[in-house]
Amino acid sequence: MDKLLRKLLSPVAVSGRETAASDLLAELAAPYGDVSRDRMGNLVLHKKGTGKRVMVAAHMDSIGLMVNYVDDKGFARFANLGGMQLVPMLGQRVRFENGTVGVICAERGVDLRDLKPEHLYLDTAGEPVEIGDTAAYCAEPVFVGKKVISPYLDNRLGCAVCLRALELLRQTNNELFFVFTVQEEVGCRGVKPAAYAIQPDLALAVDICGVPDTPGEKKQNALTLDGGPVVKLMDWWHISHPSVVSLLEQTAEALDIQTQRLVAERGGTDASAITESRSGVPAGCLAIPIRYTHCPNELGNLEVAEACAKLLAEAVCR
Repeated sequence: MDKLLRKLLSPVAVSGRETAASDLLAELAAPYGDVSRDRMGNLVLHKKGTGKRVMVAAHMDSIGLMVNYVDDKGFARFANLGGMQLVPMLGQRVRFENGTVGVICAERGVDLRDLKPEHLYLDTAGEPVEIGDTAAYCAEPVFVGKKVISPYLDNRLGCAVCLRALELLRQTNNELFFVFTVQEEVGCRGVKPAAYAIQPDLALAVDICGVPDTPGEKKQNALTLDGGPVVKLMDWWHISHPSVVSLLEQTAEALDIQTQRLVAERGGTDASAITESRSGVPAGCLAIPIRYTHCPNELGNLEVAEACAKLLAEAVCR
């Protein structure tokens, strides 16, 4: 898992600009089936079969920035791609696709309590950037025992879980489609045409979820970073199909894997868009718990990610 993550966390691949991540994933997924791309840029790994058509979706895009104005001194303003958290952004380095590095700064005199996106700008140390250029947080992953600290565990960790599950797969008659999707962070746009084309009988989104197990949290939610894979029952956009919830929980029980349940008040995953495809698809979400979602440094548990991979590999075969 750590070897996979070291590779998967390196590309700059914000929503709408996923080519670098897609090329890497295509290389890593090639040993496990037929790999293709659709017109939206989704990467589809297909394992042929005569049984149920099972779709697994993990988004490869990340939140980030797109330059929308550059002044005569070279300072750049930007629009957010996805749900960026403003205060944690301050002082962080970002890296553009061409390797240019910049620092996110705020205008002088702005009170953090009044901070708005229009108060922020990028200082690229004089390196030129243009309107439309995209950037992502610039930080190397740090591995501490069985934990990892890095930007963009959302959702490169989910992509790693899918690749590891493909490695662990046993023989099955089911027809499997592992889809690494684009533009999830800006409204689950990429997975819609993929689900329409695949016409799955059942689907799973593999994504992350935040856990409120840090000091000062007041949420009435028992999720923890080390508590095992998360079976999501509901979020703002989607209610998981009971059959999919049962599949995940019964499979986990058979494998002696401890799981956690989540009813989320916010957020969403690719499962919502898959559910609404054609005449409807029973769908659910297998989530990997992390801390500090959508911040420059997220924190995850590699042992839990490995358990998610084992659970996923068995569930799609059942």
